Amino acid sequence: MKKITGKDLRELDFKKEVEKPTLDPEEEGYHYYVYEINKHCLLISCCNNEKIKGSYDVEIYEIPELKFRNLKKLKKFIKLIKQASNG
Repeated sequence: MKKITGKDLRELDFKKEVEKPTLDPEEEGYHYYVYEINKHCLLISCCNNEKIKGSYDVEIYEIPELKFRNLKKLKKFIKLIKQASNG
């Protein structure tokens, strides 16, 4: 199983979202990645500080119980979504 890296997500056209720290100097910023399927559905990664063994997991925002932890399966899912969107 291939881990999902930030580079992989950017290559799949995910957009990096950066959250800056609050006014608390002890708090660090973080980032995550999003992929808008359409205006009703979104894929979202975990935050960089929540990665497991150096790997992002990606979920369907509206169905957080469904997570992708395998890059090959995520790529297949995105390919199917693109094909369905194009008719």
